[in-house]
Amino acid sequence: MFVFLFRGIVITIISFCSFLAYSKVINSTVASSQSNASINKNSKIDGNKSSYALGISLGNYINNFFIDKNKLGVHLNKEILLLGIKDSFSFKPKLSTKEVFQILNKLEMKLLRLEKDIVIKEIKINGIQGEKYINKILTKKNARRSRTGLVYFIEREGKGLYPHENDIVTVNYVGSLISGNEFDSSYKRGKPLSFPLNSVILGWQEGLKYIKKGGRIKLIIPPSLAYGTKGVPGIPGNSTLIFDIELINIKTNPS
Repeated sequence: MFVFLFRGIVITIISFCSFLAYSKVINSTVASSQSNASINKNSKIDGNKSSYALGISLGNYINNFFIDKNKLGVHLNKEILLLGIKDSFSFKPKLSTKEVFQILNKLEMKLLRLEKDIVIKEIKINGIQGEKYINKILTKKNARRSRTGLVYFIEREGKGLYPHENDIVTVNYVGSLISGNEFDSSYKRGKPLSFPLNSVILGWQEGLKYIKKGGRIKLIIPPSLAYGTKGVPGIPGNSTLIFDIELINIKTNPS
C-alpha cells in the first residue's frame, strides 16, 4: 500500500508539473493572440482557481503520503520537498535526472522492506491474538470446537434438512474481527446473500452444515479456515473472524 502511494505521488507531481508547463505555453499563446481584455481577465481568474484547486489536491495527497511514511519511521521534510518543486518549476534542479531516479529508487526499495516487515509482524500478532480469543471463547457455555478448529455456537437449529455442499444457500450475516470492528453485513446492504455453499471460505462451508433452514449460528473461524495469512481488503492477514449467520433458505443446485 505504501509503495503504491509512493508511486502515485511521484506520478501526480510529474503530471502536475507537466500541466503547469503546458499551461504556461497556452497562457502565453492566449495572451499574445487575444485582444479582448475581458476575455483575458476571465481566463486569468479561471486559471487561478484551477491552479489553486490543483495545489490543494496535490497538497492533500502529499500530506497523506508524509503521514503514512512517518508511521513507517521514514521522516521526510516538507520544506525541502517544496524547494524541490520550486526548483523544478524554475528549471533549476540541484539534482540530475539520473540522481533523482537513483534516490527515489532507493527510497522505494526501503519502503518495500519496511512494508514487508510490518506485514510479517502483523501476521504474527494477529495469530497470537486469535488463539487467545478462541481459548477464551471455549470457556463459554455451549461453545463447540470441531476437529478442523472451527468454533461455533448453535443459537437455533432450524427445521428441515441440513444443506449440502452443492446447495445454494441464502443467508443474512454480520462479519467482524475479534477487535469488534465490523467488516461486512448483509443487513446494512438491505438484502440477504445467496451463493453455492461450496464457493465460500471453509469455515462457512463447514459451519452452515450444522444448522437447518431458519437456523442461526455464530462462527469463530481461525485463519486456516478463512483467508489465511494473506487476508483480503478490510481483513488483515492471519485474522480470526466472527460471523453471526441466519440460514434463510436452502435450494438444490440444478447444476
